[in-house]
Amino acid sequence: MTAQSNTPPPLPQWFENYTFHLVILIVLSSSLLFSNLYKGCLSGYDDALYAHEGKQMLVTGDWWTIRDNGMVNFEYPPMFVWLEALSMKLWGISDFAAKFPAALCGLLTIVLIFCIARLWGGGDFWLPITAAWVLMLSQYFLKYAMHAMTDVPFTFFFTLSIYLYMKGFERPPYLILCGLAIGLAILTRSILGFLPVGIFAGHWIWTRASLQRSYFLGAALVGLLAPLIWYSSQYGTYGDQFLDSHLSFISGKTLSKQATGPWGLVRGALEYPWLLLRLYWPWLPLMLAGLVVHIRKMAREREKLATLLVAWVFVVLVPLSLAEAKVLRYILPVFPAFAALAAVPLSSWISRLCKRRHFLTGYGGLCALVLLIAAFENPSPRAEEMSVLAPIVDRHTRPDERVVIYTHGERRYDYVNQLLWYSNRFSEHLIDQNQLRARLRSGESKTFVVDKTSYHEIVDGSGVKVAVLGDSESFVCFKKL
Repeated sequence: MTAQSNTPPPLPQWFENYTFHLVILIVLSSSLLFSNLYKGCLSGYDDALYAHEGKQMLVTGDWWTIRDNGMVNFEYPPMFVWLEALSMKLWGISDFAAKFPAALCGLLTIVLIFCIARLWGGGDFWLPITAAWVLMLSQYFLKYAMHAMTDVPFTFFFTLSIYLYMKGFERPPYLILCGLAIGLAILTRSILGFLPVGIFAGHWIWTRASLQRSYFLGAALVGLLAPLIWYSSQYGTYGDQFLDSHLSFISGKTLSKQATGPWGLVRGALEYPWLLLRLYWPWLPLMLAGLVVHIRKMAREREKLATLLVAWVFVVLVPLSLAEAKVLRYILPVFPAFAALAAVPLSSWISRLCKRRHFLTGYGGLCALVLLIAAFENPSPRAEEMSVLAPIVDRHTRPDERVVIYTHGERRYDYVNQLLWYSNRFSEHLIDQNQLRARLRSGESKTFVVDKTSYHEIVDGSGVKVAVLGDSESFVCFKKL
């Protein structure tokens, strides 16, 4: 009898093709991102606000000005609200349409990190595949790719600018498109859109890269043109009111009020590492190992990809560690770099693993597991109260009537924003018991949404005649007769 060989059969040719793996990644990522996008409603503080502003842009036909609750909002630039309005024009006004732009940007960012790692990956076949898988399975990234918020769209424009910068080494005209991507990032997150410029400057200086300066100048002009058009038009229309409001919002987010001195700086610098230690699993050890490897490559060889990834990490983390507001989603633009770094040790391990038997079976099982996660994912409901009351409000009010909302005597903008989104009425938010009592005593007939505790404590004993129109678990909607 002939002894059976222990050598596993070679992998099929189609499995060693980048196109096959990219298609698989797109299918799996789309399943995770889009299959449950219609579930879960919209959370109140950001999702419902951006969705409401997109709806207002579509309803009013004014695509140049952001409006919140019937008033002009100068706080941030319009790129994401434009995407919201375009999505609603395509899909109709719905939760799915509100979340679609972020999910699409999440999918495109996964594709971009694949392209970046392949472009400068040094011929490591598994590096781009693994980097895309890591980003696709980064729970925190996926979470915000299914929220109607600016974080993942900004990450997409940020990553796109880096990819186009890299392509500019092969074909300099790509630098013009890189400038455009930076301009779109600025129109999404204001001054934070300039962060890629710091990455490019550090990379260019350290690697002594050779790029045509004329294209750099062209990229700078294109990058500034689109933001300047919008900012100058807003200033021309609204003057100092726009500038003061916008700059005060930006400074409130970026200028740190934390304790100064060495200990204050240390605490600020450690906050993001602490958040990553809590939330960036299981990729954190792999990412740190990849970062150490690339810092060494950067120092010894001035290697292009190593320098780019290290600059990417530090140019994002250092400035944002000095800012006042520190939430992990604010550093989502560095997550594609984290994925590429984590892929370094992983791709080396996979290169050895793929030579073993049953590797294809394991790969297929992993793909099936991702599809099962997408099939059985069940997002938590986020707007049960206001989604119930909004149709009641619409039925019992005139289109031009503002609804009075009182939320436990607190500034609960989550409820206010959800009512704005799920209803078609503007609102008047009261935060003081005396204000509520005064509105009840006024001769004006009004529709109110009040939390049940306050309703029983204030409205029931007021002697004012009201008609209850409906209720939810925690709120009552009534009309003052």
